[in-house]
Amino acid sequence: MAVLHGVNGRAGMPGITSSETAAIRRQAGACESVQEIIDIAVTAEAFAVTALGGAIENALAGDLDLTEEAIQALVAARAAEQAHYEFLVESGAEPLTTTFTIPDPAIVTDIATFYPTLISLEEAFIAAYTAAAQEFVILGEAELAQLALQIGAVEAEHRVGVRFYAIEAGILSGTPNDVAFEKALFSSVGEAATALMDLGFIGGSGTEITYPGPGEIDYTGVTNLQP
Repeated sequence: MAVLHGVNGRAGMPGITSSETAAIRRQAGACESVQEIIDIAVTAEAFAVTALGGAIENALAGDLDLTEEAIQALVAARAAEQAHYEFLVESGAEPLTTTFTIPDPAIVTDIATFYPTLISLEEAFIAAYTAAAQEFVILGEAELAQLALQIGAVEAEHRVGVRFYAIEAGILSGTPNDVAFEKALFSSVGEAATALMDLGFIGGSGTEITYPGPGEIDYTGVTNLQP
């Protein structure tokens, strides 16, 4: 079974250490600095790029039953996440880790697991950037607050897109754009990182994947690559 085949592009790269996971948990709920916020954000973007790369590869190999249109949407979403990653790095962000884990192989091989998981992750990313925007305002960083909203809005577009394909595949029912207000799940960005850890995507016991994952980043059709 080709679970994330080829994702471990950096052979021998160590996984996240216990001290790194402890540091992430300490930041959750604490009064976060700008550096701490963007470091967590760029870590989440690295995870998104990596996980989407594995899902796309599995879909192209026939191991994840996605339509061509859905694959195209994921390719574009991955390019957007990479653009977020690159801008944050250029702004001084440093990933807390570039090694992640997939807790359940079905996440990237079974659409009935893949779509709901991806929707939940997008909702977590939206909530993280909502919390970041609030924190940046408190810190007097208006431009960074605007950036957080710009990225969070794109994550919301991804959520709606994934819901569309999940409904089309019969995994979900309802309408893709089903909320009037996005969920404010976190009071700090650190809480979002802790949630990823609790779900087993950071420091978990599943299959290790390393940034950027398999395949080239394809920016075809994606514009506004800078805020």
